[in-house]
Amino acid sequence: MKIGKFPIVLVLGICLVVISFALIVGLQIRTRLGANESQKVVTRMSELLPERTVGVPEISSNPNMPILEINDIDYVALIEIPSLNLSLPVADVWNSQKLYNSPARFYGSCYDHSLVIGGADNSYQFSFCDKIDNGTVIIVTDMTGTQFSYTVSRVDRSKSAESNWLISKDYDLTLFCRDALSMEYVAVRCSFMYS
Repeated sequence: MKIGKFPIVLVLGICLVVISFALIVGLQIRTRLGANESQKVVTRMSELLPERTVGVPEISSNPNMPILEINDIDYVALIEIPSLNLSLPVADVWNSQKLYNSPARFYGSCYDHSLVIGGADNSYQFSFCDKIDNGTVIIVTDMTGTQFSYTVSRVDRSKSAESNWLISKDYDLTLFCRDALSMEYVAVRCSFMYS
């Protein structure tokens, strides 16, 4: 009886290893395809955006950010971190299932000091979140070419990503992702750089 069960357990074990390997490879392919698509969108944005100008956020009765449609997706911003040589488009509509293509606006606007952007924890997007230094410059360009510059003030961690934790009135910009290793959420809190 024991001899007959051993091959079944062995076959099940091998199947689980093969399935795990296929999932890892599939995730890597999906991430790479998303990164390639993201860079195509950044290139297209750079071609379409007007000359860049410096912006200052104001408390406004109309915090809506203009959108630019590229490949049937509405984008609201271009985020750049010069020290990391990173440029990413920011989708207008939050959809956690599509974060492998680009980060997305979770809440708010550059115009009223409330912008929150979520991304995926991979090397093509927000894997920098738990390693970024205070003082790092982050530039957000809206779809009119207006640039808003921020500096990293602190990095917070939480077991859950509740809205009241993500949306902080103490900071002008928050970037967040879920750390794949610790399964905690990491929020990079940024303050606007006034000239």
